Amino acid sequence: MRFIQVTLTLALTMGLFGCTNLKEVQDFAGQSAKLSGYTELTTRFRDTYYREQPYLSCEADRIAQENDARRKAAYKDLLTVHQSVTVYMQTLATLAGDDSFDLSPGIDSLSSGIKTHPDLGIDKAQVDAISGLAKVISKWATSSYQQRAVRNFIQEGNEPLQTTLAGMERLIDYYQKTNDNEWKTIKGLLEVELLFTDQPESKLLATLARAHTQDKAAEYQLASKKYTEAKKGVQTIAKGHQLLVDNLDKLSKQEIKDSLRQFSKDVRAINNHIESM
Repeated sequence: MRFIQVTLTLALTMGLFGCTNLKEVQDFAGQSAKLSGYTELTTRFRDTYYREQPYLSCEADRIAQENDARRKAAYKDLLTVHQSVTVYMQTLATLAGDDSFDLSPGIDSLSSGIKTHPDLGIDKAQVDAISGLAKVISKWATSSYQQRAVRNFIQEGNEPLQTTLAGMERLIDYYQKTNDNEWKTIKGLLEVELLFTDQPESKLLATLARAHTQDKAAEYQLASKKYTEAKKGVQTIAKGHQLLVDNLDKLSKQEIKDSLRQFSKDVRAINNHIESM
């Protein structure tokens, strides 16, 4: 009788809460945790002086060394900004995963204590059925708990996450501005030097200088593209998480799942694009 009462209670709970598949939430969070480019670009920012030093005058070199010290002092903190977003998204992916609130191991331990009693009508099929029923009950009973945990996590995390992502955007903009200024300095010096290598006896030197200029131009253009893609990735994550916050009670709706799936696809495409550069 007691078992029947518990079963009916759980059935009522299932009817009230339903079972929301959080796979789309898990996939979005998992892809967001893999955001590419930021660490590489932060390291490039730190190493600015190493690249620009050969092209600097004595006075410019003194100022550049001071900037270099500041960049290196901030490097660890700049990486932590990204790491905090990564850990948050990894945690969300774990919370939304199928195994986060899975009680199957505990249920298995219960069913393993049940033996077959053919003379009483309890055969292997009955033992397996009891284990299967227990797993179904545990899945549905914990579903509502998982949904609440995920909702609360997203709701409480959104404001600090959005602020952190906005900070990452500003940092990427600053990295890109530094990259552009660095290239202007190098390009300016190379162009001036080329003016003095226009004599026949300097033909080889001029050719090497032009080739070097082309190589440097390609390097800085590639970096600029990575800044653009990394910023796009941060913006996509921010929009995707805001979608979650705005639809916490509608995560089972097909249109929300479709939107999340698209955000996951977009983040994956951005990651792949950056890694292929």
